[in-house]
Amino acid sequence: MEDVDLRRSIAKSWNACRTDLADLKKKDAGDPGKISQAVQARVKSFQATLKNSLRFARLNLDAAMVQALERLVRRPKSASKQDEQRKAVALQKVFDSMPEPGKAMLQHYRASSDPLDKWLVAGPWGHEYLKKRHISSEAFDGELCEMLACGGSAAGKVALSYGRLCRAIDRVDETALTMQASS
Repeated sequence: MEDVDLRRSIAKSWNACRTDLADLKKKDAGDPGKISQAVQARVKSFQATLKNSLRFARLNLDAAMVQALERLVRRPKSASKQDEQRKAVALQKVFDSMPEPGKAMLQHYRASSDPLDKWLVAGPWGHEYLKKRHISSEAFDGELCEMLACGGSAAGKVALSYGRLCRAIDRVDETALTMQASS
């Protein structure tokens, strides 16, 4: 769903909620307490529905990204979970000391011949690391897809769209908060 479509959908839901509230005020004009309770209930219902929808959208988007990364970069069969954990800790120490960890990760991916290093850097661990460091993975994903020549594949398209879709969900969330504050 496009960013604009999502915004329209939320705006339509919000307008429907506001219309319902106006109808409630007309029906129960004689009892202000009853109106206030009904209004609060409708607004809370809208907020809860919106919050759940956006949370669900983020979960689905994250799951799609993990699946795409697993298709783009294969996990080496010879590596054990223990090897993976040790290597991840070592890589984290290295990248934590770098001023630009995203660029360092891409350089490490290019230079490394170890399949486990490549899996960790370009796979779910690397993206989770960037997220923890509050670094957008959008440029990283673009360069990674270019290196892997996978931009045209379904997994590549998911990876390339991930950052933009996350921003769109965040904008919808901000727009909804603005609409709630203005009512």
